Amino acid sequence: MFGISAAAAATMVTFTKIIDAFTDPAMGALADRTKTRWGKFRPYLLFGCLPLTAAGILTLSTPDLSEGGKLIWAYITYSLLMVCYTAINIPYSSLSAVLSADGKERNRINSTRFFFAYLSSIIVGAATPDIASYFGGGDLNNARGWQITMMIYASIASVLFLITFLTTKERVEPLKSQKPASPIVDLKTLFSCSPWLILFVFAMVFVVVSTLRSASATYYFKYFVGRLDLLGPYVGLQFFGLMLGALMAAPLAKLIDKKKLLMVMLTIGGGLSILLTFVPQPDNSGVIHVEDYQSDIITAEQLLGEKDIKSTEWFSHEKAIWKFTKRVPLGVKTSSIAAEDHQDKVVSVKAMRADGSLLDSGKLPPQIYIIFLLNFLISVALGVKPPITWGMYADVSDFNEWKTGRRATGMTFAATTFSQKLGSTIGSAVLLSMLAYLGYEANAIQADASRNGILYLQTIVPGILVILTAATLIFYKLGQSTLDKIQLELAARSDKEL
Repeated sequence: MFGISAAAAATMVTFTKIIDAFTDPAMGALADRTKTRWGKFRPYLLFGCLPLTAAGILTLSTPDLSEGGKLIWAYITYSLLMVCYTAINIPYSSLSAVLSADGKERNRINSTRFFFAYLSSIIVGAATPDIASYFGGGDLNNARGWQITMMIYASIASVLFLITFLTTKERVEPLKSQKPASPIVDLKTLFSCSPWLILFVFAMVFVVVSTLRSASATYYFKYFVGRLDLLGPYVGLQFFGLMLGALMAAPLAKLIDKKKLLMVMLTIGGGLSILLTFVPQPDNSGVIHVEDYQSDIITAEQLLGEKDIKSTEWFSHEKAIWKFTKRVPLGVKTSSIAAEDHQDKVVSVKAMRADGSLLDSGKLPPQIYIIFLLNFLISVALGVKPPITWGMYADVSDFNEWKTGRRATGMTFAATTFSQKLGSTIGSAVLLSMLAYLGYEANAIQADASRNGILYLQTIVPGILVILTAATLIFYKLGQSTLDKIQLELAARSDKEL
C-alpha cells in the first residue's frame, strides 16, 4: 500500500520497541509528577487525544515521495504514533488505580474495560477490511481507503477519551508528606518490591503465551487443521471467549481471593490447552486449499472419492471472521482454479449421486468442532487474567506507598506495560526460532517434525507455560486480609494529614 518492503517495516517496528524501553517509564514518571486541578492522569486523556488522532492519520497517509523519503516518513510518523500512544495509554491504564481504593470496585472497572476492549477487537477485525475497501473504491490496497478508516477510528477514540475524562474523578492521591524524588528512586523501589517482581515476570510470560497462541494459529490452521478459511471464525471465537472471561472476572473475584482465582483459572486454561494437543488431525480429504500462487484442476470425483456422480455444484469458501460458510458458487463440474481468478481460496463441491443421495465435501469433521470448543473454553479461562492482574498492579502501588511512604502509580503501570511489550518480542522470537529449528518451509507440505512442532506451539507449549505462570503466584503474598490492613492504615495516615 505504501511501498516499503516487509523487511524495512519489521526493522521499523523493532526500532519503535527500543524507543518504548525509554518512553514507557519516562511517561510513568512524568504522570506521577503531574499536578493539576484534574488530577495526575486525566489531563493526558484531554490533551493527548488530538495529537494521537493526528499521528494516526499521518501514519496512514502516503505522500508522493521517493523510496528513501517514504522510509523516512514511515519511521517519523510511526515513531510519533507510538510516542503519542504511550503518552495517553500509560495514564489511562494507571487511572483505574486512583478512581477507587476499593479492590472490588477496581475489579469491576477493569472487568468492564477489558470486556469492551475484546468486543472492539472483534468489531474492528471484522469491519476494517470492508470499511477500507468501501472508501478505497472497492480496492482494499487503496491508501485513501485506509487513511479514511483511520480518521473514523481516531475520531471515535478521541470522543471516548474525552468522555472518560469528563466522567471520572481521581480519588486516591499520594500523601501530602510524600517527598519529591527522582524517577530512578521509583524504579529502585519497584525492583525491590517482591509482589511487583512476581507480577512483572507473570505478565511477561503470559504475553509470551498470548503471542505464541495468536502467531502460531495461522500455521496451525494451514498445515495441521488444513482449513485456513476457518482461521477467522477461530480467532473471532477466541476473542468472544476472552470477552466472556473478562466479564466473569469481577463476580468471581467476589467469591474467591484474586490470587487463588487466577491460579485456578490459569491451571484450567493450561490443562485444556494441553488436552488440545491430543485432538486428532481432521480428515479434510474433501477440501482443496488453493494458494494465491497456485493453479490446479480438480474434479468432483477426485474430491469425493466417488465415481457414480450425477450432478455437481462447486463452492469457494470466503474467509470472514463473522461467518463460517459464506460461499460463492463456481458452477462447473470440472473446476479449473486459476490464481488470478480465485486468490487464496478453499474449494469444495456438493454432488448428487445417481440414486439421489447428496454428498458434501465441505462438511466439517467432528475434530473441527472439538478444536473450536476447546479454544473457546481456554479463552474463557484466560480471559479472567487481564482484569484481575490490572487490579493487582493497583494493589502493589498501595503496598509500596504503605511500605515506603511513596506512591508511584504511573511508574508501576508503565514498567508493567513494558514487561508486556518485552514478552511480545520474546514470544515472536521463540515462534520464529522454533519454526526454523523444526525445518519449517513456507507454502510446502511440512515434514512430521515441522507439522508436530506447529501443533505444539498452538497447544502444549502455551499450556505448560500458562501452568508455570500460575505456579509463580505461590510466592505472591498480597492476600485480601493484608490488602484490607494496608487500606485501613493508609486511610489513617491520610486522616492525620487533614
